[in-house]
Amino acid sequence: RAGTGPAHMSLDEAVLVASPADALVLRFYDWDGPACTFGYSQSYATALEQCRARGWENIAPVRRATGGGIVFHDGDITFSLVFPWDRLCSPADIYKKIHRGIRAALEASGVLTSLWSAVNPSPGLAQSCFVRAEPMDLVGADGRKILGGALRRKAGKGLCQGSLRPEGLGARVEALQGAVLDGVARGWGRAPATEIMPAWREAGRGLETRYRSVGWNERR
Repeated sequence: RAGTGPAHMSLDEAVLVASPADALVLRFYDWDGPACTFGYSQSYATALEQCRARGWENIAPVRRATGGGIVFHDGDITFSLVFPWDRLCSPADIYKKIHRGIRAALEASGVLTSLWSAVNPSPGLAQSCFVRAEPMDLVGADGRKILGGALRRKAGKGLCQGSLRPEGLGARVEALQGAVLDGVARGWGRAPATEIMPAWREAGRGLETRYRSVGWNERR
């Protein structure tokens, strides 16, 4: 169902907290219009400035509970994945598992991509997520970043919030969503659940006020 930034961020947190310990839950977002989210450690002022530079005068950026940079949701395929996160598994391993699986699924459908190498990475974290690729991001044949994500870990489970840019891939949205679904199944060896339980939605509604608040979004 279509939702706002605060609604989606709060539902993701609710699924992370309320789902079973072994949950593998994939959710695709439907947006009710253009939106901007930015990483937990990023500056609200910078996200707001970049929104205004795009001409998005009425868009209020929403801080995610995950890391990463600024993401503009204006036609991207946005998804979240809640998964069991073994304490010995590094964030790089998680990104590799998710993105390698999606790359293989895209290739099987005729869309060629590759994982960005860690060789000679650029220093620091780019403020805007799609300005440049980071190690284990998915890139197109021209080196353009097409898939990135951000992570949060809590009580033995993880949340990955991902964004896939469909431009230039030559595939329908439904096919690309299918590749994400197939990619997650490849990575974990089982198909993810896609049904969001009513109790999780209720818990998400209870968290939404925080994601709308000045105290959360403008905390730094």
